[in-house]
Amino acid sequence: MRYAIIVAVLVGVAVALQTSLASAAQRSLGPALFASLSGFTTGFVALAVALFASRPEFSNRMVAYALASGVLGAFIVGGIAFAAGQGGVARALSLVIASQLLVGLLLDALGILGAEAQFSLPKMLGVLLILIGGVLVVRY
Repeated sequence: MRYAIIVAVLVGVAVALQTSLASAAQRSLGPALFASLSGFTTGFVALAVALFASRPEFSNRMVAYALASGVLGAFIVGGIAFAAGQGGVARALSLVIASQLLVGLLLDALGILGAEAQFSLPKMLGVLLILIGGVLVVRY
């Protein structure tokens, strides 16, 4: 669990840095070309890592999930870059994080896509407090 927390914090730092880089790059390249180059780089790095990882079992369902994830990834990269370029990194990430948390709570509560259903009032309160902070960032 400790490593998961460390990794999550590092990913948060990487998202903020990537958002700033993406915003700058998409202003010159445009959202579509930027998302294409960024996605290509992501795919190349993931493929290089996968060559050294264990071989997973492939199924039609898992391939469909991976393809859908890739389409969503392209939208995420392009959308965040566009939103950050228009309204600033903090505002864009506040809105992205707020929507992630709300959908994440729903997915956790329903146990969608194989996850164990889980819900608690303290978790909901924590998300509410983060959302309040997000509103303050967006409004001011």
